[in-house]
Amino acid sequence: LFMTEKLKHQKMVDMIALGMSVVLCLFHMFSASYGTWTSYVLAAVHWGFIGSYIVLRKPTKLKYIGPVYDAVIIMLTIYTCYHQVAMQGRLGTQAGLYTTEDIIVAVIAVLLVLEVGRRAVGKILPLIGVAFLLYCYFGNMVPGLMKTTRFTVNRIAIFIYTSSDGIFGQTLYVSAKYIFLFILFGSILELTGAGAFFVDLAFAFVGKARGGPAQAAVYSSMLMGTINGSGAANVVTTGTFTIPLMKKIGIRPSTAGAIEAVASSGGQIMPPVMGAVAFLMAEMTGIDYAKIALAALVPAILYYMTLSLSVYLIARRDNIAAGNPEDIKKPREVLKEGWLFIVPLLVLVALIISGMSVQLSAFYSIIVTLIVGFIKNRRNMTVGNILGACENSVKSIAPVAAACILAGIIMGSMSLTGFGLKISSLIEMISGGNLLFALLLSMAASLLLGMGLPTSAAYMVLAVLVAPVLLNLGVSKMAAHLFLLYFGAISTITPPVALSVFAASGISGAGVWETGWDALKLAPTGFIIPFIFAFDNSLLLMGNPGMIVIAVVTAVIGCMILSVAVSGWLVHNLNVGTRLLLLVAGVCMIISNPLWINAAGLALAVIVILTVLRANQKNTKTEGVC
Repeated sequence: LFMTEKLKHQKMVDMIALGMSVVLCLFHMFSASYGTWTSYVLAAVHWGFIGSYIVLRKPTKLKYIGPVYDAVIIMLTIYTCYHQVAMQGRLGTQAGLYTTEDIIVAVIAVLLVLEVGRRAVGKILPLIGVAFLLYCYFGNMVPGLMKTTRFTVNRIAIFIYTSSDGIFGQTLYVSAKYIFLFILFGSILELTGAGAFFVDLAFAFVGKARGGPAQAAVYSSMLMGTINGSGAANVVTTGTFTIPLMKKIGIRPSTAGAIEAVASSGGQIMPPVMGAVAFLMAEMTGIDYAKIALAALVPAILYYMTLSLSVYLIARRDNIAAGNPEDIKKPREVLKEGWLFIVPLLVLVALIISGMSVQLSAFYSIIVTLIVGFIKNRRNMTVGNILGACENSVKSIAPVAAACILAGIIMGSMSLTGFGLKISSLIEMISGGNLLFALLLSMAASLLLGMGLPTSAAYMVLAVLVAPVLLNLGVSKMAAHLFLLYFGAISTITPPVALSVFAASGISGAGVWETGWDALKLAPTGFIIPFIFAFDNSLLLMGNPGMIVIAVVTAVIGCMILSVAVSGWLVHNLNVGTRLLLLVAGVCMIISNPLWINAAGLALAVIVILTVLRANQKNTKTEGVC
């Protein structure tokens, strides 16, 4: 009887969650096409549904009172969202006049965000939020530069509840305005069978190479990752298929997991969509989307080129055979069968470049995707599956939206206390105005603050906290924000909280730390290139055309040298000393200015490679004599 009641309860929860998901998807589709909501209305409705969904799907483990406790949280979440809309409408004519009810609701709203956010993204970000709230209250007791004026609980709660930098402010608004639409786009695109098409297409082009499944993992994850707002989610989507295939051909489990994790995380920096962060960056910087996508193109290509070549050399090193040509379709055949799956992406990019708003472009792209699905995979495009895709979208956006609203607590606290300016001054003071040292500190802050966060949320926090430092030291706005985006994305593969690595190791069966170490070795360009374009914008296709060409050519050569150093193989296994020399040579080649550093790097690489080839030739002759 107890089990029957439990099943009935779960079925009811499933129906409610599905219904909420469908309504939210319809609301956002309407908002993208015809809706004219203000920012706080869009953000409040967005969180009202998603916060309730999180509580439904992640109920408390308290015995007896658990369901009642969750029901109260859902009702209070909905009410705080409703009150936000009603209050903002009232404040239009009564600015600054807050009632006792406003203050109580504001306090409850902040506490609810911490609790619901904890259920969605874990303890790290809520604890950071609590730390910032404590700083707001006790900051007046802190000595020196970090001291603040005294703020009451009422003042703190109201500011974070109502401010454009608070919980219903810019960060959550971006999730509601942009990110959800692209997650919905990705969910429906996957429903149509496009995910399998991307994997087949990658296999068709690179499957015949050494380590074909690994190469397919690299490129299919790149294609899916650019429309997916989470590296970890991308690992689960494509890695379920590619990791077992990599293990089957003889690639070590930790290496297979690392390849998938690095490839999936890189999708966040690959145009055109960049996991929706490109639109977020355009919103926060005022730079045109097309310029951001163009600037990010070369660094992203270098990232994947290095990974792909490293995978090939690892396959040679471990004597992994090439794929059987008879088992692999020809690219022409795959494209002939599934070229329609590319149409939604082309429509999306074309509409955005033509000047149409991002939301409307996403709306039409989703409609086109549904049409493609009915043409290519009609059997799968049932009402139930489409509704399921809607819930998958809400399930995917839930941790992103939770991270965004928690980031609102952090950003609101920084705005109230001036912490962002203070930390910028502190980094600048510690670095002594030295740009390289400041970049290293910014990298450390980015990796630390990005732990456990979706890339979009990590970038938003970093853009407010760290970007001003880099701008003050002369880094261009484009380079500064792309620098932070890179390390926000890479934080998903860096210990101790590496979500993409956790997901990949769970599929591969390898140890987390072993997989994480292999991932770090496979992503050298992700750590090096941001430093290069921070000093010189040539790799961002900005500046003198001649210098841009030279920078791109030398960077390509440098990345090839880096791949040899990473894999540790060039006609035979390389010792540590040789690999370190090649690593230095590769970095020197990627540095775009001055040219004498490129010349030195090229000379060093040529000397080392010739020495390796000569030694191999001697060994071959000796073996032949024997």
